[in-house]
Amino acid sequence: MKKFLKYILTGIINTLTTYLTSIILLEIFNFYLITSNLIGFLLGISVSFCLNRNFVFKSKDKKIRKQILKFICAFLISYSINLIFLIMCSYVFFINYYVSQIIAMLTYSLSFYYLSNRYIFYE
Repeated sequence: MKKFLKYILTGIINTLTTYLTSIILLEIFNFYLITSNLIGFLLGISVSFCLNRNFVFKSKDKKIRKQILKFICAFLISYSINLIFLIMCSYVFFINYYVSQIIAMLTYSLSFYYLSNRYIFYE
């Protein structure tokens, strides 16, 4: 349970980084929805790897490249899930972008925790 609580705290930091980056790029710099979302996730994923590896899962594995590759694979899977929900909520169900982003990020967070715990940092 302690690991999950640390993951939630890390997730909050990651989510704020991702969300604020994507909103700033969308609203201030007039980036496209998908582009701002991707850039936000790329920044957030960098923060996430460092925090998850060192703070949440306390990985001692010396094969950091292997973990990075697994992390990228898990990110791509979770990001795909996120993108499907973002597009459906925004363009199919016409839910406000801000709400759509939160819903999509929740699906990302849940799928990514599962993959982190069972695939990336599983020792």
